[in-house]
Order: sequence, then C-alpha cells, then structure tokens
Amino acid sequence: MINIIKIYFWQIVSLLFNFASIFVVTPYLASNPILYGIYTLVSSANIFLAYADFGFLGAGMKFAAECYAQKDLKQEIRIIGFTGFIFLLFVCLYALGVLYIAFKPELLIKTLYNDEQRQISKNLLLILAGSAPVFMLQRVLQIIFAVRLQDYVFQKILICANAVKILSAFIFFSHNNYPIVAYFLFSQVCSLIAVVIGFWIVKSKLGYDLRLFVKSLRFNKELYKKTKSLAFVSIFLTICWILYYELDPFVISKLLGSKYLAVYAIGFTLMEYFRSIFGIIFGPFTAKFNHYIGLRDFEGLKVFFIKVLATTLPLIVFPVLSVAITIKSFIFTWVGPQYSASVPIAQVLVLGYIFSFITSPTGILVMAYERARLLYITNSLLPIIYWLGVIFSFQYLGLQSFADFKLLSFFIVAVTYVVIISKLMELKFWSFIWKLLSPAILPVGFILITIYLTKAYLPMQKDKINLLIYFMFNGLIVGVSLVIYYFSSSVFKENMNKVAIPIISKISWGK
Repeated sequence: MINIIKIYFWQIVSLLFNFASIFVVTPYLASNPILYGIYTLVSSANIFLAYADFGFLGAGMKFAAECYAQKDLKQEIRIIGFTGFIFLLFVCLYALGVLYIAFKPELLIKTLYNDEQRQISKNLLLILAGSAPVFMLQRVLQIIFAVRLQDYVFQKILICANAVKILSAFIFFSHNNYPIVAYFLFSQVCSLIAVVIGFWIVKSKLGYDLRLFVKSLRFNKELYKKTKSLAFVSIFLTICWILYYELDPFVISKLLGSKYLAVYAIGFTLMEYFRSIFGIIFGPFTAKFNHYIGLRDFEGLKVFFIKVLATTLPLIVFPVLSVAITIKSFIFTWVGPQYSASVPIAQVLVLGYIFSFITSPTGILVMAYERARLLYITNSLLPIIYWLGVIFSFQYLGLQSFADFKLLSFFIVAVTYVVIISKLMELKFWSFIWKLLSPAILPVGFILITIYLTKAYLPMQKDKINLLIYFMFNGLIVGVSLVIYYFSSSVFKENMNKVAIPIISKISWGK
C-alpha cells in the first residue's frame, strides 16, 4: 500500500508538470493555427508508438508481474527482454514508415501552403523517426519499475525532464519566434537523457541484471508460445484502439486540412490529457490485479476491484463533469476566442471520459482473467460504432460528428462492461449499479447546481491569471464534492482513512 501511495504522489506531481506543459506551452504553439495543426498531427503520430508492440509488451508485463510475485526474477527479466525485442522490431518498422512519409508529407497533410510548411513537416517527421527507439527503451523501463510497484522512481526522472521542456519553451518561443522544430528536437533529447538515467538506477539501485536483460533481447520460442495467445488478442485490441483513439486527426487532416484540424485539436488535446490522467490513476492496478492472479487469490481480487471502482468514481466523474460544463471559459482563457468553434467539440470529447472509472479497471480485469472473447467483443464495438456514426452523419454534423460518436460509442461500451462485471463477479446487476452510483448523487447534484449558478461570472479573456482563476474555481468545486462523497460513500471513506491515518501518524510522530 505504501508503494501505491508513493506512486500516486509522484504521479500527481508529474500530472502537475504535464498540466503545465499543456497549458503553458500549448498557447505558444497555438499562436500559429496552421503550424499548430501540423505539430498536432506529428505528435499524434508519435502516439502510435504506444501501440507498436502489438500487444506483446502488455502480455509481457502481465506474466512478468506474476513471476515477480512468485519471486522468479530471472524469468521476469527473460520475459521483459523478449517482449522488448518484439517491440523493438515493430518500432524499427514504424520508424522506416515515418521516414518515408517525411519526404512526402503531402501523404499525411492535405494542405501544405508553402515550402516552409513542407520543410517543417519533413523535419518534425525525421526527428520522430530518429527518436522512436528511445520510446521503446522508456516503455521497457516503465515495465521494470511497474512490476515492482515502484513506478514513482522513474516518474521522478520524467518529471525533471518535463520541467526542463517547460522552462525551455520560454526560451525557444521568446521574442515572437516560432522554432517549433528545434523545440521538438530538444524535447526528444530530454527524453533520451531520462532513459539513460533510468537504466543507471535500474542497475545500481535495484540490482537489475542488465547483462541477462541484454542477452534476453532476442526471439525466444518458449516465451513466444507463452505470450502469443494474449498478445494476439492485444494485437486486435491495438488495432481497435488506433481506429478509435488515434485515427480521427489524420482523417480530418486529409478531408478538411490543417486549419480544421487545429479546431479539433483543442478538444483532442484535452481528451488525450484526461486519458493520460486516468492512465496514471489506473496504472498501478495492472500489476496489482496480476499479482492476485499469480497468487490465485480470486476472492481478494474481487474485493479489491469493487473498492477500486468506488474509489476512482469521484476522481473521474467530478473533474470531467466540472470541466465539461465550464469548457467555454477554459478554452477562451487558455488559447483565446479564435478557437470558439472548438467549444462544442471539446465539451463532448471531454464528457466521453466520464465513464472511464468503469471501462479502464474492467478492461484491466478482463485482461488479467485472459477472457479473450470478451476482449474481442468490447473493443471491437468502439471503432465500429464510432466510424459508422461518423460516415453516416458527417454530411449533416460536419466536424462535430467526430466528437458526438466518440461519446456515444464509449457510453455503449461502458454499459457492456457493467454487464461483464456483474457476471464475472457474480453480482446482481441493478443492485450493483445502485450501490456503486447512489453515493455520487449528492456530490454530482452539488456540482451541477453550483456551476450553473456561478459559471456566468467566470473569466472569458485569454490570460494566465484568468486561467489560474478558472482552475481554482473548478478545484474548489471538485474539492467540496469530494468531501460530500467522503461522507456518502462508506467504501471511499474507509479507503481514504487507510491512506490518511498512517500519514497523519507519521507527521505527529515527527513532531
């Protein structure tokens, strides 16, 4: 439990730095909408690296966590080495594809109006291709720390790297300069330095056998047989996630051009930010669920899973609801009224993540149980509903259709996941729903009533002070709603007391 608390603490710190990165750096980038659209597209292409392992890293982490729980450390290293090798192969193929597109950027971006924009696109893509292997090493490091529930160690290093990136933005973009290529290159160099430091810590502090790890970076037939069934499921999931989460900026760019992409990019950036936040919240549970599976403690997993749902509900629902309702003030104080067309799109995209407290932990649970059929069904629903909706509604709704069907498809999958939970855990459907959601009625009512009575007084002019006022307002609303939820949910209250009492005791003992 102590390690999980440390993970959350440092991930919250990391979240604040990521927050600063997006809301300090993005206004500089957004000052040129066309180039910002190009930068967003290249950044989105970078996200594809997260899927380049085609499921083998996810499968490797599951089995590595089980081996760690069983104290079979050599087998854990061999599994991570093998899956890292598979990941590296896909990363190299990805880098070659990006390298090819770099010399023909028109294949990716419809509207490149002059040679300068074409050269910027080319340079950004070349940097992306060259830095791809660094991402592979970063993912391997994250798995090594994660299976030990010591994510916070590597997180500290990434925080320092992000701090340097944020501070450098003031230098790069001062005096009305727009050196977006140099800034992107510098960011990748910071990531490389963080990876080097991470491997040094793994060897010197954790005593990790890097020699065995390097030897394990090869194909292993035995480990391939062990991981392939789950990895093949993950390949399918990866394709579904790419189609649902990552493809729309490229389709918008190709159909409408970089100007419309910049309008969509504001909401897309917020969506990706919420997605990264929820990855932080649910990240530690992946290893923990697999520890239970490795020890065959299924009853303990059931109890722990229900606690996870009740505890994460307010951390997801309250901020998403608060930001979605006040999204106009947020966008105007962040990037200015020139992005007013982004307001309805961003509002719907953000609302889509209100169901993540159900979908994220349930997806991890189903993966831990290795229920392949359920994974196929639930994950195929997302892109099918989404793209069919976009295809048939685009001529009527235009750009808004990309947001509306993001929300609808996510809602349908959330309902499907609730049915899955009730069957896996042998719970009565409506009774389970009521026990889970009823404690949130009062705090949600507080959020809705308070914001609708006060949002007319929120600032609307682009200014860092106004943006700070906006966040303070929403922070106060969410904070009060969490206090209300604390008294209405016995599970949340119990878990918060378990975390708070040891901390208070340590502070009192220190005095």
